[in-house]
Amino acid sequence: MAAGSPTIVCVSANPALDRRLHVPSLTLGEVNRARAAVTMPGGKSAHVAMAAKALGARAAWIGFSGGASGDENEAGLARLGIEVHPVRVASETRMNLEAIEESGRITEVLEPGGPVNEAEQRQMLDTLQSRLRAEWKGAIVAVSGSLPPGISANFFATVIRLVREAGATTFLDTSGDALRESFSAAPAFVKPNRREAEQLLGAPLDTLEATTKALEALIDHGAGSVAITLGADGLIWKPSKKSAPWLAKPPKLKPISTVGCGDATLGGFAYAAQTHMNEEETVRLAAACGAANCLAQLAGQISESDVKQFLPQIEVRRFEP
Repeated sequence: MAAGSPTIVCVSANPALDRRLHVPSLTLGEVNRARAAVTMPGGKSAHVAMAAKALGARAAWIGFSGGASGDENEAGLARLGIEVHPVRVASETRMNLEAIEESGRITEVLEPGGPVNEAEQRQMLDTLQSRLRAEWKGAIVAVSGSLPPGISANFFATVIRLVREAGATTFLDTSGDALRESFSAAPAFVKPNRREAEQLLGAPLDTLEATTKALEALIDHGAGSVAITLGADGLIWKPSKKSAPWLAKPPKLKPISTVGCGDATLGGFAYAAQTHMNEEETVRLAAACGAANCLAQLAGQISESDVKQFLPQIEVRRFEP
């Protein structure tokens, strides 16, 4: 990877502790006994921070954090070498559940998170602004995940404007109303998955041509650059309004879990931007990070060696409509 320690700041409005269970099979309405269980720091922003750290970045995490589960989440991130800047809130940090069956099927149950009041939101914004003007100057700010109850759908748009005013750049990965409202603030980069883009645009992305038009539509909505992740089919990325899109496809894999693959991909895009990689290097790295997450024992905790192994295996090409 490129030398130096570029700063990537990961903003989490709705962090979580992730509980991963390994079960022979999952039967609804019955008692299910797990063979193994592990608890780990979670939420999309945490996974982005883990991936960025694995690539060699200075990774900082700022998020709302409450109760014993918030303490445990913070401690877990710190053990991974991530700078942790909690904004303490009255609500307990949520717990997400992931059940992995022997067949490879994965079931997730995601808690909504507790409410965050206006004073707590203001503290997040003030802390982010002050640090972006000081030790995080010039950072890429990765804003990802959902919003908890009590926060308006335009909260991320407010964050994006604040980041720009501080001279930094926002990379965004959210969905639903939070994504829709964020385009008004013109984020530099947006990375929905295929389903999220379909829901936003109200049309299926079942062909390459349809997906390419979706990239164009999302840039017309206000994004500077857009990538759409396509699961096992890799990703497609349009670096700017005038550029042709890139396709990147990993080799066939048998994943341990696909949870966190999109987050690792976002970490790759952010690291590539901070280290000034060219377009082909960028899309190759991003796809390699997503592939490496498939082999990670825990979501987001990719290894640099796996990323390097995948880099030459990623099929990359320009798509000229």
